[in-house]
Amino acid sequence: MQIPHIQMQSTFARLGLNISKPVHEIKQPQAEMNLRQKPATLSIEQGSIILNIDSSQARANIGIMTSVEFSDSSASYGKQKALEAIAEKSQEGDRLMKIYTKENAIASIGREKGLRALEGGYTPPATSMDDGVEINVDLKPTVINVQRNGMSIDPVTRPPEFSYTAGKVEPYMIQYNSLKIDVVGGQLDQKM
Repeated sequence: MQIPHIQMQSTFARLGLNISKPVHEIKQPQAEMNLRQKPATLSIEQGSIILNIDSSQARANIGIMTSVEFSDSSASYGKQKALEAIAEKSQEGDRLMKIYTKENAIASIGREKGLRALEGGYTPPATSMDDGVEINVDLKPTVINVQRNGMSIDPVTRPPEFSYTAGKVEPYMIQYNSLKIDVVGGQLDQKM
């Protein structure tokens, strides 16, 4: 005999999830280190060099004179020669005046002057063992100054940059739940 019974068949619900992960980004911008080296100042002061060359003695040794010395020397030489010429003319006049000595004064005076002209000429001055040039050098020291100007640091810091994208969870149904009930075996309205 078949006894009716209830047969139940159920399926579970299946839930699916679409998950997008959260994104957390950290960016660290690079800091700037601004270093400025100020140039040093270097100053060099060259002391003046004074060079004195005195060649007046050397010039005098070889007969070269300054204009003042030359004019003084020429004036004294002219004066001396003028006095010698006056004395000579005076002596010649005295000789010409003495006719009683029976000397041919004109011929003898002419002969003396002719011989004197042959003896004359340039005679260079005597050389000196001393060169006569004095050289003096006055040196002044060189002054070097160094001024350090250092350096300056100008850092520029930049904070980190954060960006966050939240994640999402989207549920969806893969399978819905169900319950199926069947009555199996016979009929309920049957008589026995």
